[in-house]
Amino acid sequence: MRHAQSKALHAYWQTRRQGGAAPHRADIEPQDIARLLGYVFILWRADPQHHIFRLAGTHLCDLYQREFREQNFLSLWRGHDRTHVQAVLEASITGCAPASLIARASSLDMHQLPVEIAFLPLRGPSGAIDRTLGLFQPLDSTEAFKGRPVVRTSLQEIHPPAVPGHIFPGLVVDNGSRVQLVANDQ
Repeated sequence: MRHAQSKALHAYWQTRRQGGAAPHRADIEPQDIARLLGYVFILWRADPQHHIFRLAGTHLCDLYQREFREQNFLSLWRGHDRTHVQAVLEASITGCAPASLIARASSLDMHQLPVEIAFLPLRGPSGAIDRTLGLFQPLDSTEAFKGRPVVRTSLQEIHPPAVPGHIFPGLVVDNGSRVQLVANDQ
């Protein structure tokens, strides 16, 4: 994670972990992360194809000029970007490990804003890891977006969870070394 806000949310998440396990959603206190709330979101994993916004910060909603509650986070992405974002979210949840992305948010008139998106897994009411605490952190000024909604989000970089075998199962060879992926690999 690059941005100071992303690092701050990650550090807070780490303090809420119990014995290395993902914290419960109820362990996250809004007043503890008050300065981050405008860009914080919480997703509920209904199934692998649906990571539903349960909460979306006001700055995030302002950037897109829409309300996100009960909408699928994956609907922000198109084509292969959607597939990769889904894989990172699933890997974060199944590996119980943080992940992040660098993306580009674009307006209709092609103003662009680099953003860092952090994913931190959480336990829901049942105790299952089915929530994601996230941060949609602009890496530049949002002034050019006043009155211009983000209409496209495109993936620039992936920083998957550091858990071997959770994002692309089977890529660890017998001697424990990792297989290196190159462009167009599965």
